[in-house]
Amino acid sequence: MALAFLGVVAIAFSMPAPAVHSHMTRIRPALSATQQIAPTMSIAVPTCTSAGVATVAVAAGGITLLSQISLWAFFQRSKDPVLNAAPGYTAHQIIALALMVLVTALGFASWLSPPAAAATAVGRLLAPTDSARWLGALLLGALVAWDIPTCLKIGRLRKPDMLIHHFGMAAVALIGCVWLPTRYGLYYMGVVELSSVPLAIFSWSDVAVELAGSATDDDDPMKPSAAKREALRQLRDTSKAVAAVTFIGMRAVDFTRVTLTRFVPDAVSVLSMASTTLRWPIYFMIVSSVSFVGLQLYWLSLFVRISLTERKRAKRREAKQQKKNGG
Repeated sequence: MALAFLGVVAIAFSMPAPAVHSHMTRIRPALSATQQIAPTMSIAVPTCTSAGVATVAVAAGGITLLSQISLWAFFQRSKDPVLNAAPGYTAHQIIALALMVLVTALGFASWLSPPAAAATAVGRLLAPTDSARWLGALLLGALVAWDIPTCLKIGRLRKPDMLIHHFGMAAVALIGCVWLPTRYGLYYMGVVELSSVPLAIFSWSDVAVELAGSATDDDDPMKPSAAKREALRQLRDTSKAVAAVTFIGMRAVDFTRVTLTRFVPDAVSVLSMASTTLRWPIYFMIVSSVSFVGLQLYWLSLFVRISLTERKRAKRREAKQQKKNGG
């Protein structure tokens, strides 16, 4: 965990502090309505200009990929059956957890410190936000070089809905760091990932409980102890509850609220201005954000159905046990 986290955090401090610069010259006419735009950074968080996007992306991709390879090899040699039974999956979840903690913290730090430009729709959407550009470059590099290839390689991660999400996020990150480094990127690529932190813990612990329970050789000295299996079950159950609450709050409710009541109205307002010349990234972000709303509501429906099914199974098991005891 420490190796992955330090590797990801190193990206944040490996870039020199840039001067404020914008490559969005084709949408400058639209920005003329907010001539009083203040610098978009009010506290010290990582930033990059358009010239630094490739450097951040390559660094993020290289560090996450090398961390995956290193941790995978380490867990393969581990004597812990829970770790060496799924070394690639465990490595991925550790790196994902470290990455999500980082982008969530940085996203909140900037999102909660709005600049003067955030007072208008044009400023919120078109004023270049170098911290959002940095987040976009970071996620682009990590997704393309590490996350997507790893998900294609590992069966437990090779799920159609997750791959659709990852490819979609890679496209959003590309738009966000090259053509539209909007303030909203701080939310979509940072703040909302708060729900991914407990989800990463739950996903790993759920698999770990399964792997610990499958070690049936009582003579194996490395078999997980009863105390360890119970600790894993407690971690799974606790993280599942936290993940459910944060997913509903952040993804189902707040993501939908920000998209439909703030981002989409701002985007429509900006598109209605004749001075807005670079329109396709805005249209793309409208379509992608609304599509992500649909995807996340679909995930919520899956969670509800799975939870109801598990509850019904638990009741049936309890009824069978009571009938057996009564007999």
